[in-house]
Amino acid sequence: MQSDNEKMLQEIVQNTEMGKNTLDELMGLTHDQRLKDEMMRQKREYRRINQAAHTALDAIGAEAHGQSAAQRMSVSMGIRTRTMMDKSTRNLATMLAEGSGQGVMDCKRAEKDYPTASPGAKKLCSELGAMQAQAEETWREFI
Repeated sequence: MQSDNEKMLQEIVQNTEMGKNTLDELMGLTHDQRLKDEMMRQKREYRRINQAAHTALDAIGAEAHGQSAAQRMSVSMGIRTRTMMDKSTRNLATMLAEGSGQGVMDCKRAEKDYPTASPGAKKLCSELGAMQAQAEETWREFI
């Protein structure tokens, strides 16, 4: 059975993969260089936190379980549907702000659901939540 520590780290892996994959998909849809630059910056942050979670999982002898193929396809289809007629900076930024907000909620849920996770996992989850809260504000500036 998974410990709270492992469960929280798995949540972090999935959350950061969702962020990275979404940014990858949306990056190809915009011609707004300022938006692209911000996407790249945030993608680097997701990658850094994702690698830290992978390292922590390795340290406890657990294997990281990222997004499933079905989850990735579902997100991709949702993005395609919402951008089919509107690839404007405003629409992309709105989608990114909503996604960042969801990521913040996921982190808060993980903090409540896994109270006995290690201090390191809790710190990483808190860092991810704070990064996404800041990202949500940044995306709103593009709207």
